Amino acid sequence: MIGRLLCLPIAAIVVASLPAVADAQPTTHPIWASTPDASWDSTARGQFAAALAKRGLGPLETVLIEAPRSTQTAALFAQGMAALRASTFDKAAELFSAAATQALNTGGAGLAPGQAASLFFHQAMAIQLADGTTYSEPFTEILPPAAKTAYLRAAVLGGGASLDEAAAQPLLEASWQMAKTLVASLPRCTLTVHAHARARISIDGGDFQPSPASVAGLPAGEHFVTVEEPGHAPWSTTLETGGPVASLDVPATALSTYDANSAAKRAQAKGAAFALVGQLHLADRIEIDLRLVDARTGEIRGSTAVSVADGLESPDLADAVLRLDEMAARDDLARRATASDGKGRVILAAPPVPASATDGPRFSNDTPGWLRLHWPLATAVGTAVGTAVALGILVARDNR
Repeated sequence: MIGRLLCLPIAAIVVASLPAVADAQPTTHPIWASTPDASWDSTARGQFAAALAKRGLGPLETVLIEAPRSTQTAALFAQGMAALRASTFDKAAELFSAAATQALNTGGAGLAPGQAASLFFHQAMAIQLADGTTYSEPFTEILPPAAKTAYLRAAVLGGGASLDEAAAQPLLEASWQMAKTLVASLPRCTLTVHAHARARISIDGGDFQPSPASVAGLPAGEHFVTVEEPGHAPWSTTLETGGPVASLDVPATALSTYDANSAAKRAQAKGAAFALVGQLHLADRIEIDLRLVDARTGEIRGSTAVSVADGLESPDLADAVLRLDEMAARDDLARRATASDGKGRVILAAPPVPASATDGPRFSNDTPGWLRLHWPLATAVGTAVGTAVALGILVARDNR
């Protein structure tokens, strides 16, 4: 009799725990958005992971912040080269001109080092070949005018030996040599570019230098400036020089931020109601940005910034994680409390998601697989049942 009385509450506990264990899902899914080439990234990630561990959150998922989409300049350039090799000169001239326009508007964004001069050189070549311009001596003028402009731009940007070798035909070679002679007679300039101390600067596709970057002996004309700073969107511009000295102050560039909708999708995939996103904020201070993202809508429900600490752990960061996770828990509880089952009745817990073919093994057709996937539930049930049986045996012996 006593055994039955003991077994009943244990069985009730087991039954009551089944839906809670089966439907248990994390409220908050933590994500670290890694900043490429940032020396502070690993330190900040470690402090974020420590703060999560104190709160009992995890595991931490790490993603890379995607670079912004580049222009189509490089693709148009490659297509133009293919058309030029196929001797479809009209098409090549059209493609090179489109690429050149984009390059001038964006400061050569999307082009690899050395490609800017090559782009304008091949644009000039394609224009001359498409126009049917002929070579005759004495050679006194680069024609048509659009080809002359492109050759001059290539020479100003620093065309090298590879372009000399490409100018194999008499018309192309004479035009290119004349363009280089004209540029050699232009006034020279020293250009200095000032950007954030963490930035690296390239002028006309040259090697990246720390800020401030300075290049002497630049011919007067249009020059490309590219700035890269960890944690920020790349920046570029076209600058026209004329005097002996030129200076450029780069404005503050936009912070690269992990997309909230992408974070929401990752949280949904983990069955979480919110994503807690951490990433570096490299501005005047080195901080860790935290954002709480609603997994259903991609809406940012809360955010804060905490300075990166000197040690392995950051108490301020742990407090910030605690506050945002508590906000997520309150919001999720309120959401569940106001949910309806479709018949006007209020339910206190979200109903389980209907199983689909992609949800994993089912108990009916793959019992071992289902047990591996739901081992916490199986362990809890097994332990409770085993305890009930053992107690029942002991009580039965006592009653003898």
